Amino acid sequence: MNTEVKILHSSCYAKASPIKEQLEKLAQENNLSITIEELSEMQDTMVYGAMSFPSLVINGKVHAYKSFNSDAELLAALKAA
Repeated sequence: MNTEVKILHSSCYAKASPIKEQLEKLAQENNLSITIEELSEMQDTMVYGAMSFPSLVINGKVHAYKSFNSDAELLAALKAA
């Protein structure tokens, strides 16, 4: 099963996001299939109703990135999706 992840962030972090690298590393280490899309334009990010940035949309569910205190917590969210 493929997990769709959208990274919502402000335009100053539009490319080369360390969050994307973290997600790719976790996916590779745990044999997960994920598709990552980064969104930084206001009209694209506001569709999801995120109240803080950066945020992650994992299979349609919005999560504040800051709520993941460890790779293990982020991995659990990816696996639960």
